[in-house]
Amino acid sequence: MIRHTLRALCAAALVIAPLALTATPAHAATTCTVNGVTVTSANVAGTAGADFISCGTVSAGDTVNGQGGADYIIVTSNVAGTVRGGAGRDYVQVNGSVAATGAVHGDEDGDFVRAGANGGTVNGGLGFDFCRAASGNPPVNCEG
Repeated sequence: MIRHTLRALCAAALVIAPLALTATPAHAATTCTVNGVTVTSANVAGTAGADFISCGTVSAGDTVNGQGGADYIIVTSNVAGTVRGGAGRDYVQVNGSVAATGAVHGDEDGDFVRAGANGGTVNGGLGFDFCRAASGNPPVNCEG
């Protein structure tokens, strides 16, 4: 009886182990530095004042939001999620590309928004905004 139970348990382990190895990995959260502090989250946020936010990649489904104040946001790689300057005169730069799922918004007030290849959305928002995309979709709501 014990031998049959052990065989059944071993057989079950051989079936379940490969399934566990092929499971979908957890969502990769975005890692940024906000005013010198490392933050890893699906929703990276600045403060109501001026912030310096530096990120490598913004993953699909994640958001980086400067919130209020004159923020300086730089993404050194690609944006598949959303980057928002928030209220205030913001400087937002994406050195990589903006994916089809990605969006970069200056939001309120006059902003400077710059991106590499734009397959998604680059939007200056409200106010007099200066926007550039190296190639792809042209920026919207930009006066300069």
